[in-house]
Amino acid sequence: MPKVNIRRVTKSDTEFILNLLPSLMDPELPHWRDPEVMLDIDQRILKAEIEEGNKDNAIFIAEDAQDQQRLGFIFLEIGTDYYHREPHGHIADIIVAPEARGRGIGKMLMQKAEEWTKDCGYSLLTLNVFDDNKKARKLYQSLGFTPDLTKYGKIL
Repeated sequence: MPKVNIRRVTKSDTEFILNLLPSLMDPELPHWRDPEVMLDIDQRILKAEIEEGNKDNAIFIAEDAQDQQRLGFIFLEIGTDYYHREPHGHIADIIVAPEARGRGIGKMLMQKAEEWTKDCGYSLLTLNVFDDNKKARKLYQSLGFTPDLTKYGKIL
């Protein structure tokens, strides 16, 4: 397997990231979620994050060390636990390019998330995943994540 570097995002990565975002809509979404609205919001948030940055957040790019082909990204934020009111690392988005899937890139990005969280001084890393995204849930559980809360929704 080729060596993979994980580095901070640059403005030149914007198109790569925006082109990957539609794959977030691959799993079955709850019927009340509008994929177009979700995509638009994610695009705006990530564009702003890349352009303006936020010292509390980070985006990392996984790339092939030899040819610098970009393989995926992870967007990390600081969250606050509802009950304990303590800050923690939170994975807002993680996407591996379709042609790079099955090569361990997601695990490498998740490891980077753990390092970043520890470097920030936090001992908890969280993420959200849609209930029907069984492949992602299996990966997260294999990396030691356990389910916490389940959110339900009902259109009135």
